[in-house]
Amino acid sequence: MIAVITVAVLTVTSALLFAFGLNLLYLTARAIRLPHRSPAPPHEGGNIPRVCVQLPIYNERYVAERVLDAVCRIDWPRDRFEVQVLDDSDDETVLILAVRVAHWRRMGLDVAHVRRGSRAGFKAGALAHGLEKTGAELIAIFDADFVPPEDFLRRSVDAFDVPEVAFVQARWGHLDEGYSWFTRLQALFIDFHFLVEQAVRSSRGYFVNFTGSAGVWRRAAIDDSGGWTANTLTEDLDLSYRAQLRGWKAVFLEDLVVPEELPVSIDAYRTQQSRWATGSFQCAFRLLGPVWRSRNTVAVKVQATIHLLAYGVGPLMLVQLVCYPTLLIAVGRHNIPWQLGDALLLGVCVAASPWLGFIVAQIRRGRSWWTGLPSLFCQVIGAGMSLNVIYALFAAMRPGGKFIRTPKHHIVRRGQEWRDQAYVRVGDPRALLEAALGLGAAAILPLAIGMGQLLLAVYSGLFSVGFLVVAALSLLDYVQVMTLRRLGLAALARVRLAVPFAALIGLTAILLLLAARMAEPFEDGYGHWLIAANLAATGHLSDPIFSMEDTWLPGYQVLAAAVLRIFGLWQLDMLKALSAMLGVATAACVYALAPNPRQARIAVALLVLNPVFLFTSGTAVVEPLLTALLTGAALAAVHGRMRLAALLAALACLSSTKAWIWVAAAAAFALIETARSRSGARSRARAVAWAIPALAVLVFLQLGFAPASHSVSRGAQEVVSASARGSLPADGIARVAELATTYGLAALPLLVFGGIGVVLALRRHTTALWRFVYVPSGVYLVAVFGLVAIGAYSGSHRYLYPALPAVALLAAAALDRYAVAVRVASVAAAAMLAVAFVPVFSAFAAENSGLMATGVAASCSSGTLLTDSPVAAYYSHKSPSEITGSRLLPADQEQALAWLRAHGVTTLVVENISYYRATAVFPSLASGYATPPFASLGAKSRYQVSGGKSVYAYGLGAVCFARPIFTGVTAQLAPMPAQGKTAILGASAARASPAKVWASACRSSATRTVGFTRAL
Repeated sequence: MIAVITVAVLTVTSALLFAFGLNLLYLTARAIRLPHRSPAPPHEGGNIPRVCVQLPIYNERYVAERVLDAVCRIDWPRDRFEVQVLDDSDDETVLILAVRVAHWRRMGLDVAHVRRGSRAGFKAGALAHGLEKTGAELIAIFDADFVPPEDFLRRSVDAFDVPEVAFVQARWGHLDEGYSWFTRLQALFIDFHFLVEQAVRSSRGYFVNFTGSAGVWRRAAIDDSGGWTANTLTEDLDLSYRAQLRGWKAVFLEDLVVPEELPVSIDAYRTQQSRWATGSFQCAFRLLGPVWRSRNTVAVKVQATIHLLAYGVGPLMLVQLVCYPTLLIAVGRHNIPWQLGDALLLGVCVAASPWLGFIVAQIRRGRSWWTGLPSLFCQVIGAGMSLNVIYALFAAMRPGGKFIRTPKHHIVRRGQEWRDQAYVRVGDPRALLEAALGLGAAAILPLAIGMGQLLLAVYSGLFSVGFLVVAALSLLDYVQVMTLRRLGLAALARVRLAVPFAALIGLTAILLLLAARMAEPFEDGYGHWLIAANLAATGHLSDPIFSMEDTWLPGYQVLAAAVLRIFGLWQLDMLKALSAMLGVATAACVYALAPNPRQARIAVALLVLNPVFLFTSGTAVVEPLLTALLTGAALAAVHGRMRLAALLAALACLSSTKAWIWVAAAAAFALIETARSRSGARSRARAVAWAIPALAVLVFLQLGFAPASHSVSRGAQEVVSASARGSLPADGIARVAELATTYGLAALPLLVFGGIGVVLALRRHTTALWRFVYVPSGVYLVAVFGLVAIGAYSGSHRYLYPALPAVALLAAAALDRYAVAVRVASVAAAAMLAVAFVPVFSAFAAENSGLMATGVAASCSSGTLLTDSPVAAYYSHKSPSEITGSRLLPADQEQALAWLRAHGVTTLVVENISYYRATAVFPSLASGYATPPFASLGAKSRYQVSGGKSVYAYGLGAVCFARPIFTGVTAQLAPMPAQGKTAILGASAARASPAKVWASACRSSATRTVGFTRAL
């Protein structure tokens, strides 16, 4: 029932969203066809109506004087012109206005400073009160943050020559569009409303709304329509619709632009949007009935309905987001109806249509089409505001409400300070819930990706980013305002310097932690877990399966064991989170290594969005630790902290033999440099002194334990086996080409601009970055490709992970020379590549599904598990002491059986891999044929996955069976004698194959076992 309701809700909401998106595409297409209108000639001579300009003002000390002065300079005959300052203020704005009103009165203008006894009715009440005090035919209205041009009336009043015209609406411009990226996005929103929506509605005869400012009303139309009322928070929308329902017409003057000041803080913008959304819903509740009962055409009614309910898109999308967890869990991976899938796919139109509309709006504004591309972020902000709209929807259930003004600060230049002014309000508690929803939406991502529902993942990602960005902006404003108020400008300046770094690193952490929520793609990750779990549980550094302790150095295992000791042996997710945090540390070091902040931001963005870095940073392998240590050592060396560099380099050499290549290359380059400079022996010694501890570590380890030799030997063995299975090319050149192609595609933006960066860097003198970053990483890349060519490395893309920071720095240096559009396009291309590679890395994990299933099958039997797969070992949920590999099996089959019984082995997971001992000793088991005394644990087809290894699970002696009950839940049945009061009822069945459901909790992210007892 829950699944049915979920599907129904998603289908209905998708249909509604599709209709809205289709209408946006319709308006956009119509807008493209609209002719460009030349400015209308100014009104000259003829009938000159009396005009009253109303300025509704409440506590606007920073902008009240500006708007009054601009209005008083409007070109109109003074005997036909009056100004009403409708001042409801209760602060010093009153005095400011009184002074300016007196000034303009002395200049001969008819200016009235109108004060009421209360603020009843808010803006609508002030306008209605002022209307009673004037007999003017036309009423122009400007909010306090607008600056009308001098020819405003000359260019607008001619529209009233048509008797049916109720009001004229001018287009809004932007005084502070360039103040910040946030104001630029708001400008895109407003441009779309006026240059697409308003323009098309006006040209097609649909209902047009008066936007509350920068317009002129016919007094008779106001009176005929019932006047201003405070029944809604958008009295402008309410009156304009009532007028058009009475048969009046509206005129939109696209060429007449009145600039206004955009909100500069997210909390002010949230307040503004809340008021507009509440008022729109209130108008919809009041007016949709009259709209559909009117004699207007169906097209007009449909457009009016969509217009009044436009803010409903956010709640509809949020409802869909809330349904996603239920959809994924209750419906499952393969059971989503195709009709719903198509409906969700059609929802892409909703995602794309506003973006296209924003681009068209910028073209109609006279700008290049690409200036509308940042509107993608408008949709992110819109998604983040959807919770705010939900609040507004509930508030709209009651008429009226408190009119909370949007504070304005007289912003005239970029960087102007406003945080120390009056009216600033920060710390909106709604931001906390937005942050919680952002994290909740982020939690859906790995679930959706794991189930192959990429469309749901993208949708959830949009909301996650939107909520988190809006909440982060609120937090940022709060921190900056509180810092300024309590600590002063100097402290605020320091905070501003730290904010870009903190924001970028924070986003990096979120992205890498999300990547860590994906299923572990590498079998080596499970191998590292097994060694660390064994160390945490027994205190012995050993690999129960392969004895990899002679190949994998202990640095990572010790750190991972400490994590498992704290959080629990089977907390693989904590090891993945540890790797993500190490990736964050690497990104922070890259930021610090960059020559300037702009290059730092570009380098970190390109690095983190690189698919190899992004997804490897979320796995339980050694590369994130290795790279963090090497990058940290390079940063310390670049800044002259050689002792710290020596310590970090030594730790890196204790973690992986790959670090040995890096350190040796850096030391060799330093020696070559000193030799070329003809320095003395002391200078040469000083140049490589930092590397001596690391070199000592690698020499000691190699002479004592030979990990590099073992690594090459095991790698060669793996390459031979993989080539025999057909998963790797047998030819060395083909292996190198395959690795280069895959790596080159995944790192395309990095490599393209990194190559340019190399050329630019070669033109300069040798720098510390060359010594400690560029040369070591270059030598490392050559060594890795060489080892792949000779068959010593299998060619995993993660081997190239340590070189990515250097390539990112080089690419950033190259991009720093290009225009902003090129830099943004490069980062966007990297992001799209990351998204494109999500299915690739998900497929890596999916290839382990067979191994996971064998581990689950083995979990129901007590006793020891023999396996050569750390994946099966992990999913068996057995203690490391109950896991052994096949390497110790005697070569003789009878002796091997005796060995299995002697060591308490009850289950086996056998892979058809030539160099595994179990394959050689029990070839029939490796081929999938169970021979006594072995029995298959369930159907063999459950363990075979396309692209995965051939693997089979067997029991030795009494066996149990895993049976799926429904998606994600498995019951496990194991033999036992029937017993209890009802045993006699199942006596015959018990004699045949008595069984019970074995209660067992399996620590599997893909399968959860549920236990209950049943006598058969």
